[in-house]
Amino acid sequence: MGGWSRSAVLQLYRALLRAGRPLQHTDRDYYRAALSREFRRCQGLREEGARELALKRGLFFLHSGLGGLV
Repeated sequence: MGGWSRSAVLQLYRALLRAGRPLQHTDRDYYRAALSREFRRCQGLREEGARELALKRGLFFLHSGLGGLV
């Protein structure tokens, strides 16, 4: 994913949802709610630098094995 765009954010969101599939029932529900909450929180970001940083944080979380959850 190169740079912030709507499609890059949606790809990241879908990838994070797929990565959370192996979690157990309660953990999966919490994970999905927390993921949705974080994306909603970042939805209002208007500065390009803040958007890029949020996208990089999400990519790091995905590539680090969901912060050690998986």
